[in-house]
Amino acid sequence: MYNERLMIFIDGENLFKCARDENIKIDYSKLISLLSTNFNLIRVYYYTGIPTMGSWDKQKETEKEFKIKLGKQINFLDKLALDYNFHIITRPLVLDKGIVKEKGIDVNIASDIIWRGLSNNYDAFILLSGDRDLIECLERMKDNGKRVIIANFEGKISREIKKIADKYINLSAFKYEIS
Repeated sequence: MYNERLMIFIDGENLFKCARDENIKIDYSKLISLLSTNFNLIRVYYYTGIPTMGSWDKQKETEKEFKIKLGKQINFLDKLALDYNFHIITRPLVLDKGIVKEKGIDVNIASDIIWRGLSNNYDAFILLSGDRDLIECLERMKDNGKRVIIANFEGKISREIKKIADKYINLSAFKYEIS
């Protein structure tokens, strides 16, 4: 029915923090339905860091607490994959000077957007992130004729990214529809 092929790329950590700040729990079925209206949805990619024993901060939690937290995250990611058909991309979290950080997520998002775009797998894509590190990627794909749509909550995205986008979806306006 719809001709424009769409792929959605979600920065999981960014979405998690935004939902927490908005005090909502995301219903992923409703979110994807909202975002993909009037498109032929090809695939949803979800990127996140995952704890490893190397990122376990022994000062802040016991091994049992760490393993429980890891199990919950794995169950959540399995649910996204099995119930919503998300393609999950994970990278190990790292402990850097007592702070747990994601490494390589933005690079994975950018390379997938570029690779899938230049392989002509989509006509338009939605990026659910506000990360300024992705500006070059967005500009290149727009230059290659791809429609760039950005979705995020108000105040969680830079002006520069909004200006690059062909369309901006303010999720704050839909927070009750997607929770």
